[in-house]
Formats: sequence, structure tokens, C-alpha cells
Amino acid sequence: MDPFALQQEARKRTSRLVALAAVAVVATAVATGFVLLCASWGVWLAAGGVENGRVYDGKGVLVLGDASDREDLAHFCDKNPEVPGICFAIALFVIIARWVYRYSTLSTGVAVMKELGAKQVHRGNLADDDRNASRLRFFNVCEEMSIASGLDMPSVWILEDVPGVNALAAGTDPSSAAVCVTRGAVDHLTRDELQGVVAHEFSHILNGDMQLNLRITSLIAGITAIARIGRGMLSVFKSDTANSWIRLSGGSRRGGKSKGGGDAIILIYLGTAAALWLVGSIGAFFARLVQCAVSRQREFLADASAAQFTRNPEALARALRFASLADAVRGGRAFESWKGDVSHMLFSGSAERLLSTHPSSEERIRRLCPRGLPDDAGVRGRVQRIVAERKRRGKEYERQLSEKVAQNRARKAAVAMSLADAKLQPAALVSVRAPDKAGETLIALLRGQAPEGWSGPLSASERRTLALRCVNTLRDGVTVAERRRWADEAERVVQEDGVYDSFEMMVMASVRRRLLSDGRPVSIVPARTLLPVAARVIATVASFGGDPVGGYRAAEERLSLFGPGLPPMPEPYGDASELLGALDSLVRLPPLAKRELLMGIKETVAQDGTVTDEEADYVAAVADAIGAYGWMNASL
Repeated sequence: MDPFALQQEARKRTSRLVALAAVAVVATAVATGFVLLCASWGVWLAAGGVENGRVYDGKGVLVLGDASDREDLAHFCDKNPEVPGICFAIALFVIIARWVYRYSTLSTGVAVMKELGAKQVHRGNLADDDRNASRLRFFNVCEEMSIASGLDMPSVWILEDVPGVNALAAGTDPSSAAVCVTRGAVDHLTRDELQGVVAHEFSHILNGDMQLNLRITSLIAGITAIARIGRGMLSVFKSDTANSWIRLSGGSRRGGKSKGGGDAIILIYLGTAAALWLVGSIGAFFARLVQCAVSRQREFLADASAAQFTRNPEALARALRFASLADAVRGGRAFESWKGDVSHMLFSGSAERLLSTHPSSEERIRRLCPRGLPDDAGVRGRVQRIVAERKRRGKEYERQLSEKVAQNRARKAAVAMSLADAKLQPAALVSVRAPDKAGETLIALLRGQAPEGWSGPLSASERRTLALRCVNTLRDGVTVAERRRWADEAERVVQEDGVYDSFEMMVMASVRRRLLSDGRPVSIVPARTLLPVAARVIATVASFGGDPVGGYRAAEERLSLFGPGLPPMPEPYGDASELLGALDSLVRLPPLAKRELLMGIKETVAQDGTVTDEEADYVAAVADAIGAYGWMNASL
């Protein structure tokens, strides 16, 4: 192959395509200005237009004015010569302003790498051992390509979470450039192949592709701004404000020639919005076509330049073949979510769509190796070995996952046993079901006594179940005054020794919600707003376990509705009244958030493998206080 001829061909095609991108921008600006001009003309007509200089009699006959007055667009421009210039100036301003904003907000290559989650490689932070051998090799290759290309050494990065084979270069100029490869490229490519990939990325830096892509991307952002304005104008009609405007906008034109001026304004508004959206969308589509075509030519150019640097086009071709075949080792969710934003920067991309930023791997390989790739079978064999190794690791992972599931089930069974409703003795049911005895039974339980008719000692689960049934009976079977009296009596008994134990906390949480509630509906708030309160309640429950910090963090995976994660572990509540007040505020959580909070607290108490009676009491307290007791025995 002749790398210099390929470079010259790619540069010529790029120049033509960039000119087409400029034409797309100008055409969009002209079309937008024309839409605004037509909208101005329509408003002028709806507001009276030339009729402001005419007088009609009651039958609509012209009695004053020039009947030859015209109402076409040319006449409007003659009457208002400044309007066309203003309309086209507005269109250009919107496109240029968005273009400049987009260009200015894109930062250096280092910022892009940090957003991607890449890890920077320094020679000093890599020990000379087998584990870091591939990373050191990558760094050495970058130094070699820096010398071969004559460029300053860019910052070097690795996407450790991405097992696929890919690479990219980012930055607006060589001084701020960064080169990054995925873990799969570092681990699976040979040194020659990795050298070809790195040379390809250095070629993008040398040829100014990053700056070119940035400019075209900014142009597309400017064109897209027109479509966004149109879409925003159309969205107004989804609101009540727009409906009120429609009802109030009425009127008629004088002379009986046209009625419903307000309706005409609405039609003009809708037509303008739809036209702006259509013009912006069409312009952006064709600009993206041009961008993708430019990107494909720059990929050919980078391939040719890389072959010039390394003098080994076959190594780059093998890397391309490996990347296209290695579907089994491609992926990484942290990287996949960014592919739409950095697709034009990647070494290898899909070529199956119209808006593809990369030519097909077959075409790139054909240009690099016109006589065919000599070691294609060897590349395929390496990919198959990687797939087999991945399957083996997958089976090992499944085995470890099964063991972990079994351990979790054992922990959760312990929670279920501690929280399950006890089977109450029939002789004692009268004392918890009868309204005239439920209050006395509740007080007896708070004093550590067994209810009337109970034989033998009480377990923690039995005492908890009896107390909650007493509270339910008082809520449904006595007057408001009686409910308040028994609530005050329970408070007095609890405070006799000046200390709330876990059982007393659970009872008072139930009493406050069931006996002292005013019955008014609770206003629901988003779970995120109550995350600080929920986090402190979880920390309080976790403080009674053997591993408070581990228990606190164990709840995090259950709290998807509360935000991205729990904050650092806060100070537990040290006062019972503060904790009860916090539980009162958590009643305002949405139902599903209440379930998540309860499931999270159950994970907290199960984290250390044992569930004490004290922890079970606090779980019951939270469940009853927030109105989520129905999920107490739900599957974790």
C-alpha cells in the first residue's frame, strides 16, 4: 500500500465534505429566516395588514383606500424593509450562539477521560511485575509513537472496566490531548497490534481530527437548536396556560373579510413551530450525514498515517480484525452508555447504519492489505480462546453466586424467624381482643408482665405481637378520648425509668401513629427529600449490630427511589423522642419507598448474620410507624 496516496485522497474528500457541512448550516439559517419572515407576514395580516389604511361600510364595501393594495409577501417586505434582515439575523444568531456555547463547553482530553471513568497511567505508579506488564507495554508504545510522530507525549489512560477492544483520542489540540485504550486492547492485542492502534490514535491528533470533529459537532448543535426551539414552542400546548390562551384569543378583522383573528394567530404560531422543528431536524440530519462521512474519511486517513509511522500495516489490520471478531469480549456498561457521545473518536465502530461514523472493518483492512490478511486464521483462533476462557470464568462466577445466594437466604431466614407473628395462646386472646381489657393488657406488657390467661414465659416475638394487637383493638374499639387516655398512660409507664428500651420504642411508635393520629390525609413527598432522615434512622438501627458501618451500607442496594446512594454514615439518634419524630416524618414517603426503606433496614439487621430481639423490635417500630407493617414478613 502507499500510505501517502491514501492520505492525500482522504484529505481531498474531507475538504469537499466540510464544504457541504457549511452549505447545510447556511441553508438551515436561510430556511429558518424565511420561516420567521413568513410568520411575521402572517401576524401582520392577522393584525390588519393593509386594511389599516382602508375603510369599509357596513356591507363590506371599500369606501376609502386603494383597492389595488396587495397583501402578498413582497408587498409586506416593501412596507417593512427592516423585517427580512431582522429575521435572518435572528436565525444566524441562534445557530452561532449555540455553536459557540457547545464549542466552549467541551473541555480538554483529560476531562473527557475522567467523565468516561478511565484511569490514568503513569510510569511511576506501575510496579515492574507481571500484573502491570501489559500496562507498562502500553505506556512504552505511546512513548515510541510520540517519537515517531513528532508529537508531545499525551496523557495515557485505560478504561479498566471495558473488556472490549477499542481506543480513542480526545482533546482540542495536541497540547491537551489524551490517548486511551480499553482493558481488552491492553490484555488481548499483541505488541505490534497495540502499536498499530496507538499509532492510529496519534494520527488523529497529528491530522487535527479532534478539532475538526469538534467544529462539525458544534455546527450540528447550532442547527439542532432550531429544532429544539420549534419543539419547545409546540410543547406549550400541553399546558393549561396554553388552553386558557386559546379560549381567550378571539376577535375579527374589520370589513367582514376575515373573522377569528385570534385563531389565525394560533395557527401562525403552530405553523411556525412545526416549520422550525422540521427545518432544524432536516438540517441536523443532513449535517450528521456529512459529519459521519467526514469521520469515515478521517478513519481512512488515520489508518494510512498509522501505517506510515509503524511501517507495519498488517499489524493494524490484525487489530481491526480482532476488534470486529471479539464480540464476546466487547462491552462494559460504563463505556457503552457513552458510545453515542464518543463514537466518532473510537478506533472501531459499527458500520451497519446510515449514520455510521466508521467505514466497515473489511474495507479498512482491504486498503491496508490489498492482497489479504495473512494471519486471519490466527486472529480467529485467539478470539475463540478468549471466548472459551470467558465461559469458564462465567461458570465459576455462577458457582460463587449460588453460594452467596445460599448464605443470603440463611441470613434472611433468621430475620423472618425473629419478625414472624407468634402463635398466641387461645386463652390470652380475650385480653387483646376485648376493648375493655386491651388497654390494661398493653400496660402490663410494658411493665414486663404476661397478659391474663397466658401460661409460661413470653418470647420477644410473642410480646411484640400481643402489644400490636392491643393497640389495634384500642384504635378500632374505643372512643377518641379513651384512645388518648391509654396513649398517655403508656407514655407515663415508659418514662417511669427514664429510658426507652427497644420494645418500648416499638410500642410508642405504634401508639403515636394508631392512637394519636388526627385522621387527616398525609401529603406524600418524593423519597429523595427524606433521604437524610431515612439515612439517620438506618444508622440508628445499624448501631445495635456487630458491624454498624457494614450494616448501614447493606441497606444501600435496596434504596433505589431515594437517590444515587446513601451519604456517609450519620450520627445515630441518641434520643427516643428524636427518633420517634423522624419516624413520624417518614410516614410521608410514597408506598413503594416505604417498602424499600423497610427492606433496607431488614438488610441492615441481617448483615452480620444474627438478629437480636432488640434489632427485631426496631424493625417492627419502623414498619409500624411508617405504615408498612404489611411488608414485615415480605420476601427480602
